[in-house]
This record gives sequence, C-alpha cells and structure tokens, in this order.
Amino acid sequence: MKRTRRATVGLVGSVAISALSGCLAPDGNSSGGGGTETRTHPSPGTDPATETENEATDTDDETPTDTLDGLPDDLKRVDTPPYEIENSECDFDDSDEGDRDPLYLCVNMPAEPSLSFEQETTRGTLFADEGLEGPPDDGDQLYATLLTEAEDIERFENDSSNAYSLAADTDFGTHAVLVVQTGWGSGSIVPHLKRIEETADGIHAFGCYTQPCIYTSDFTARSTVVRFERPDALDSGVVSLTVDPSMRYNVVTDEDVVTIDQSG
Repeated sequence: MKRTRRATVGLVGSVAISALSGCLAPDGNSSGGGGTETRTHPSPGTDPATETENEATDTDDETPTDTLDGLPDDLKRVDTPPYEIENSECDFDDSDEGDRDPLYLCVNMPAEPSLSFEQETTRGTLFADEGLEGPPDDGDQLYATLLTEAEDIERFENDSSNAYSLAADTDFGTHAVLVVQTGWGSGSIVPHLKRIEETADGIHAFGCYTQPCIYTSDFTARSTVVRFERPDALDSGVVSLTVDPSMRYNVVTDEDVVTIDQSG
C-alpha cells in the first residue's frame, strides 16, 4: 500500500468558474447514497451547503509548470479542449430532465483511435491508502492510477460496487485497469472516457465530466474504473478530462493527488 502526497497547481490571476459539481447520475453509475436533487449548479470544489456567489475574471491562461510531475511537454495542467464544443443550456420547458445530453462536453471529441474498453463509475474513493481523502479548502482534485496485475486489486477498500467488480474480474494477461478519481461535489458529476489511445510507453485517455441538468446535492469524490485492452507497453498513462466548454484538466497516472487551486 502506498500513501500519497499532495501536488498543488495554482491558476494565476483568475478564479476559474465552471459548473463541475452536480447532476443526476447516468444509469451506469453505482453505489452510494445520492442526497436530494436540485437544478442549480454549484461552483466547482464548493460544498453546496456553503455556496457563495463568485464572479469570473479575465485570465491570460498561464499555468505554473514547476510542480507538474511527468506531463508530456506539449500538455499543461489546465488547457483548452482541442475540439469544438457547442454550449448547451438546460431547457425544462420540454422535459423535466432538462432536455440536454449529459455528455455534451464529449459529443465532438474524437472516439478513434482507441483501444477497446469498458467503464463503471461510483461515488467515493474506492482505495484504502491512496487517492483522494478529503476536500481541500478550495479547488478541484484529480487522481489517476493504473492497475496492471492481479495483486493490485488488493489496493481497493470498497468491494461492493460494480466498479470494483469490473476491476476484480480483469484478466491481466490481456487487459489492464485505469482508475480516475475526481472531487469534490455532487456524486452525479463523474468522469466519462471517450477514447484510450495507445502511446509509446502506455496510454492517453480522453474524456469529460458528465453535465446533466438535474443532479444530487451530496458532496463526495467520484471514481471511474476502466478496463481496457492491454497495449504492448504500459509503463505510464495520461488522462485528459474536459470539465467545461473552455477548460480541460490533464493528469499523469500515479503522480499523486493533484489540486487545481481556484482561490485566485
């Protein structure tokens, strides 16, 4: 078992506001209580019980790189999605669900080339001694890790979810597992992967946050477990998650918990 340290990245000169917390969970999610439902998005990394109004300010999009652990040279911790995203508003006039695709952030994201994969999501952190442990004073948190052999299943603390079962049933001779954790906010906002590219030394996974119009009001971490076709080499991995139409987070597997500081 390993205990992680915290890597913190500050966004200079701005408060990055985006609707990352909350939404009614898609059918594929499992495990954990949901809390009540609401139709108003809280700010990212903010407990809905203590939500305060914030105003976004202009930014020069500069992100410090001195604390980045292992990101490829062409990636910043926070960047702009390299594809067009059409902003989609919730319209409750025609539907009680808000009439918006919860995966609209992923719609125009390329699905190929990709290794084959399956995924399950759950509330909570899953691991006993690594990953997200508790919310920071301010900001979003991410953690990603690879499970490459059967013994890695022992790293799980929670063995009751569909996400755990997907990992535990893996044939590690032909497949491997990627676990992505995000926090903190509604358990209905989860990381969803669209493709997993094979790289020279591992994988690069691409996905987005789900953004339904109705979401639960709990305040928790979210975990996605992905079982994927094992590539020829699997020494490292990168995960790129689009979190709103103008922002994407990038994290390297096993670089410890990363905090995107939004305190300004």
